[in-house]
Amino acid sequence: MRRLLYLLALVVIVLVAYALIPKQRSPVIAATIQGGISTLDLMEGKAEWLKVMRFDKPLDVAQALSKGEVDVAVITSEMYAKFALSSKKELKIIAAEMLQNQAVVGVSGLRDLEGKRVGATTASGTYAMFQAYTRLAGVKGYEVVDMPPPQLVAALDRGDIDAAVVWEPMASKLIAKGYEHVDFTDLAEKYVGKQPVMLVWVATEGFLRRPDDVKAFLELRDKAAQRWNEEAPSILKKLYGLSDEEVSTLMARVKIWTGNLKEAREGIISAWELARQGGYLKVGEDALKELASKAFWGG
Repeated sequence: MRRLLYLLALVVIVLVAYALIPKQRSPVIAATIQGGISTLDLMEGKAEWLKVMRFDKPLDVAQALSKGEVDVAVITSEMYAKFALSSKKELKIIAAEMLQNQAVVGVSGLRDLEGKRVGATTASGTYAMFQAYTRLAGVKGYEVVDMPPPQLVAALDRGDIDAAVVWEPMASKLIAKGYEHVDFTDLAEKYVGKQPVMLVWVATEGFLRRPDDVKAFLELRDKAAQRWNEEAPSILKKLYGLSDEEVSTLMARVKIWTGNLKEAREGIISAWELARQGGYLKVGEDALKELASKAFWGG
């Protein structure tokens, strides 16, 4: 009897000891596009289990998500919609990240574009948004010069183009030089009456089957969002080679989302609709309504 009690006591001790051992969290692989700012810049290095992968092109991120090579990614709202509408892979939006930070630099209003050469990356969702805004404003008669993002800043400085459709941190680099500009947030307020959400966090079906990891990731992202104003300036300055003036300009323009996903839903759908009007999403309104019914994670 005494021997049995000893054995039971030993089993209890082993179980308690096992419970007290810190559990090793599975790695969470997060993807972003090279040169695109987000709270991931603050999250990197804050948790051993978080691994960051930076890709050169949106298509590379989409392929990594499709193949299950990454668990989560921060991408534009319209890129998510395009992926979700064309892929059989299940992908859910788990958090909003940032309101629109794009700008048309080189003019003070859309009307000023008439007769001008406008540099833009025409394969991007940002260009589609620009097209939607100009249509809503009834602006025509401008020439579009297609070029990759890195060339837009230099082209405007040289005078090869009269205006450029850009996003951060390119926008702040130009605005800090004194260029006139019109922000997408102002255009949204004027022509849409609401603020579209530019960036969202999306997760694969496999990652969503790991609820503890999802919770830990979202908590880390929320902490980064809350610390944005304090920590982002020094981190962004180092990562993207920004001057003090450029960082100051960027911080005044970028609006990180700190609310919940439900509150961001309307702004995300608004971004989809603008992308549809601009030709980036070649579907009807019913397709977007159907997407809205299944896109958002309910965890």
